[in-house]
Amino acid sequence: MREDWNQIWKDAFLASRLTCDNYYDQEERAQSYDSSESIWIDGRLRASVLNLDPSWSVLDIGSGPGILAVPLAHRVRSVTVVEPSKPMIHCLNRHLQEEKLSNVKIICSRWEDLSSEDIGGHDVVIASYSLNIEKIREALLKMNRLARKMVILYWFAGVTNWEQIRMDLFPKIHGRELAQFPKCNVIYNLLYEMGLYPDVEVLHETSFPREYPDYGKALFYLKSTLNLSDGDHDELLHEYIEDHWRRSDGSLFMDDKTTYVKISWRPE
Repeated sequence: MREDWNQIWKDAFLASRLTCDNYYDQEERAQSYDSSESIWIDGRLRASVLNLDPSWSVLDIGSGPGILAVPLAHRVRSVTVVEPSKPMIHCLNRHLQEEKLSNVKIICSRWEDLSSEDIGGHDVVIASYSLNIEKIREALLKMNRLARKMVILYWFAGVTNWEQIRMDLFPKIHGRELAQFPKCNVIYNLLYEMGLYPDVEVLHETSFPREYPDYGKALFYLKSTLNLSDGDHDELLHEYIEDHWRRSDGSLFMDDKTTYVKISWRPE
């Protein structure tokens, strides 16, 4: 029987959602993400290895604070970013001012709320860890339609770090299991079904270990990951940190065992 990969994605997407809100609509979450040195190092590395012509334009979907948009803006003619989180856009604007970049256009919106006419064509379309979209087939078709040279997606394989935390703790706290988010295999099969045959590359050098100077910061991350707002489960979270995270020089470290993947294709 032929698999309906679009429906598989939708079912997994809905079953894995903690909340209907944008995770990064909260200022503290956006600031915490932006302050991670490893994320910026990885973004500059990924941007540096892309084979881009200086005359090209790039569309960055779900840009966050500009992890890719900022280094790419130094290399190409123009960058358009689509980002729904206002706190993330505040971070992005600060970085653009600091690096004196004026060739970045910002659209504050969800990707699925924009039409092709709202955006216009670009030489390269990128979605970096930002495929939190229910109607994934429509989203991919729009990316393919707007790209002149290349579409590049960054996504995940296997169990991610935050999913492992939820697998370990969500049933104990909320009394039920939470489904895993759909991964790169669904994307690949959906593209294949659409007549698009992407290259898939495992990013062996990509990793985002987290360092927290104290329990307060570590607890904030765990509570955000588990959708907690009170202190009722702090003792359980303390035990989890002690059992699973490393200590060094007074800080707490969470190693990243997530497998990151790059999916790319030339548009049809």
